[in-house]
Amino acid sequence: MLVKIYKTNQPLILGLLPVIALFIWFPSFGIESNFEVANATPVFSFFKTESHITNQLIAISLLLITAIALNNTINKNEFFRQNIYLPSFISVLLISCLPLSNTLHPILFSNLFLVFVFRQLINIHSQVSCKSEVFDASLLLLIASLFYPPTLLYLPIVWITLLIFRPFQWKEWASPFLALALFLVYYFSSFLYTDAAQYYKLSSIFESSTYKHNDYSVFFYLFAFFLFLFVLMGMRKIHLKRKSSTMRYKKMTNVILAFFIIGLINFGISYFFTFAIETIFITLIPITITTSYFFVYFKKRMFAEIGLYVLVILVLLNNYL
Repeated sequence: MLVKIYKTNQPLILGLLPVIALFIWFPSFGIESNFEVANATPVFSFFKTESHITNQLIAISLLLITAIALNNTINKNEFFRQNIYLPSFISVLLISCLPLSNTLHPILFSNLFLVFVFRQLINIHSQVSCKSEVFDASLLLLIASLFYPPTLLYLPIVWITLLIFRPFQWKEWASPFLALALFLVYYFSSFLYTDAAQYYKLSSIFESSTYKHNDYSVFFYLFAFFLFLFVLMGMRKIHLKRKSSTMRYKKMTNVILAFFIIGLINFGISYFFTFAIETIFITLIPITITTSYFFVYFKKRMFAEIGLYVLVILVLLNNYL
């Protein structure tokens, strides 16, 4: 039933999303989490308030905007046969699966900017000239790194996307360097007015946003196990669909694969420094898309429905027990 509801193209279905997110996050409003963002960046610290309720509302707002923006990008680029709202629902589940992480943290900001990066890059295929899209994507990615510095590892995705979609044009390939130069001017200028320079030592970059005091229950490990299976089966569905699809679709799925690989590398390096499973949230975009493919195109509809209900129940049990 859930898959069937969110496979429809009725925009009113999105109205349920804030209700679902608030219901999942409800326990986090009552008790302030001991979830700690150690070594947080100055930009993230600026947005984090002293009020627990305010932080929770900001966090849920970021989550919902990210989920809806990603869903809109997926529909606009016709990843599925019709407009659907399942990706937004899955995004909320993914980010809400760890109860102690249901609070304001840097990857929520970073993922929002990454969605807009993804939107800019995926639009490259339809542009006569894409210098502005490449510049905007690069600048958005650099801004995301101000909240969560390991996001910088995504920078190669800009050139990879150009390689996938476009013949070589040096001005397009140079656009990210122009964005980087502009970013660095403002970045280093900020040190004249703040004492933040000490934070951005190379040794601190990958130790940033270390998550502490988070426990992982059996419900989370079950959620991760089933999600892993659904992602694998979703990737298989994408691979099978590629055989009878247009060149444009094949190139778009190559971009998704690149996001997936870089995201996993990002997670691996970040986990090495932080030992925090939460850093897997940086792979939200490819995991959301591949999981959605499984639920939309799996032939045995009953099993797909049961699978989604299992994920929902595990998230609820993990948050309420």
